Amino acid sequence: MFVLQTGHLYHMIWFVLFACSVFALYFWRQHRQRQRELDSPLASHRSGHSHIGQVIVLEQGLQNGNGRIRLGNRDWPIRGPNLPPGAKARVTGVDGTVLLVDRVAA
Repeated sequence: MFVLQTGHLYHMIWFVLFACSVFALYFWRQHRQRQRELDSPLASHRSGHSHIGQVIVLEQGLQNGNGRIRLGNRDWPIRGPNLPPGAKARVTGVDGTVLLVDRVAA
């Protein structure tokens, strides 16, 4: 049977606590870095640049040059020429968090 002496048990506990602390610090720093990237106003999922060139079908149309569209899991404000519901539009640019669209020729 294996019996640990008190001194060895004490050192083993400190080693386990040290190892857990190192791993926790490493993963916490990775998490913080990822969160900083996701929270950045320039992150691609916020800026809409990944949608440039995409052709969309407007469910509600554009009235007075403004509207909204759902792309992925987010609702985006859109701006462009007045278009009826069901019209196709292409994302041509981004102004802050607003997608700029233009009509697609039929």
